[in-house]
Amino acid sequence: MKEKVEEIMTREVVTVKEEDTVVRVAEVFREKKISGAPVVNERGEVVGVVSEADILKLLDNFKWYTPFFTALEILHLRGRGGGGEKLHDLQQEIERAGETRVKEVMSKDPRTVSPNTSIDDAAFVMHYTGFNRLPVVDSEGTGRLVGIVTRADIIASLYDV
Repeated sequence: MKEKVEEIMTREVVTVKEEDTVVRVAEVFREKKISGAPVVNERGEVVGVVSEADILKLLDNFKWYTPFFTALEILHLRGRGGGGEKLHDLQQEIERAGETRVKEVMSKDPRTVSPNTSIDDAAFVMHYTGFNRLPVVDSEGTGRLVGIVTRADIIASLYDV
């Protein structure tokens, strides 16, 4: 039976940088089929974690956004008298949201684990914090990313005897 995070973690981690835009992060998430990623600085140190939930929280700050906002509503704006001006304002706000930097929306000071952390302890941290993923940082204390462990990894480890 597997006992340590290093036995189940993903070693080739998809990361993003603090200065990446929200649009870039969304593209990475879609391309890699992931819902979150560690944010690293130029030295490879974990400085945060960003997830789809963080991006959705950003969008909540814009008056035009609702989870049900559709392209049809945008087209409807164009068809109304004066809608062209409203549509232009909307496009500017959408662009502004997309250009927001990751460092403005990420969860800062993320909980991390080391490769030697027990799987049970990692599961407890995830349960207690509600996080779906934990960056795994080196045991030397430099904060350098060496892997990531997700809830799916922990669940899979229960059946991988």
